[in-house]
Amino acid sequence: MFTDSEGRLYPAWAFVLSALIAFVAFVACGYLAAALAGNHALRFEAVFRSSLAAALLAAFSWLLTVGDHVESHRIAAQGLPLAPGWRRQFWAGCALGFILVALAVSAVGVLGTLKFQATLNSHNLLRAVLVLWVLLVGSLAEELVFRGYPFQRLLEAIGSGGAILVFSALFGLVHLMNPGASFWGLFNTVAIGVVLSVAYLRTGALWLPWGIHFAWNATLGVVFGLPVSGIRLFNIVIRTTAIGSHWLTGGTYGLEASLPGAVVVLFGLIVVWRAPWRQLGNRSTLFPDGKMDQQLSDDTTAAAPPPPQLGL
Repeated sequence: MFTDSEGRLYPAWAFVLSALIAFVAFVACGYLAAALAGNHALRFEAVFRSSLAAALLAAFSWLLTVGDHVESHRIAAQGLPLAPGWRRQFWAGCALGFILVALAVSAVGVLGTLKFQATLNSHNLLRAVLVLWVLLVGSLAEELVFRGYPFQRLLEAIGSGGAILVFSALFGLVHLMNPGASFWGLFNTVAIGVVLSVAYLRTGALWLPWGIHFAWNATLGVVFGLPVSGIRLFNIVIRTTAIGSHWLTGGTYGLEASLPGAVVVLFGLIVVWRAPWRQLGNRSTLFPDGKMDQQLSDDTTAAAPPPPQLGL
C-alpha cells in the first residue's frame, strides 16, 4: 500500500510523510528557539531558522535513505548538487532578486514618497550581519520545504502543474499569519511561489530559487528598510516609511501586497522561464531507477540534460 515492489515509498506517501515531518520540525524548532532565546526576537529568529534548516536537511536525508534507498549524495538529491554552475546560479538568483525589488521600490519612490531613517553604528552593523544570516538560512529552510523534497515527491505524484499550484498556494497561506496580511499580499506571495517553483524546474536545483528568495528578502528588509511580508524586524540600519495609496505601497504588509510588487513578480517569472539556465540535475535524472545516477553525481563535467517540460 505504501511501498512499491522494491520497498521504496510511493511518491504521494513520501510527500505526505515529508510534509508531516516538516510540520513537526517547525513546531519543535520553535519551542527550542523560545527556550534558548526567550523574548529576544532576533535571537529567536536566528536559533529557529538555523535549527529548522538543519533539521529539514537531516530529516529529508533520512527519508531519502529509508524511502528511496539512497545511500549517498542525499543533500544533492534534495536540490543542492555541487555541479558546475551552482555558484553562478545562486548569484544570478541574488542579482535577479535585488533587481526586482529595486525596480518596485523605485516605482514607489517615483509615484509616492519614501522617507528613510538610518541608524549607523557598530552595534547595528553587527545586528545587520546577524539579520543577513537569518534571512539566508530562513530562505533555505523555506526552499527545502516548498521546492525541496516534499515538492519533488508531489511533482512525481501529480505532475509539475499540480505541484506548483499546491505548493504556491501553501506558500501564500503560510504568510497569511504575518502582520498586515491581505488578499493582495496573498495573491502576490502565491505568485512569488510560482516564480520560485519554475526556477527549480528550469534548473533542477534549489540554487537559483534560494538566491532569488534570499536576495528579495535581504534587499527589501536590509537594503531598503521596508517590511518583509509585514515583518519589520529586519530593518536594522535603515527603516523606511512608504507613503502613498495602498495599491502603491501595500500598506503594513509592504511591497509584496502592492501593484509594483505584482508587476516585478510577473517580470521575474518571464526571466526565469525564458533565460537559458543550465540544468544541474533533477529527480528524473538523479533517480532513473530509484537510485542516484552515479555518473551524473560523480562526473561533474557531464553535459547538462535539456530542461524538463513544465506542463503548465
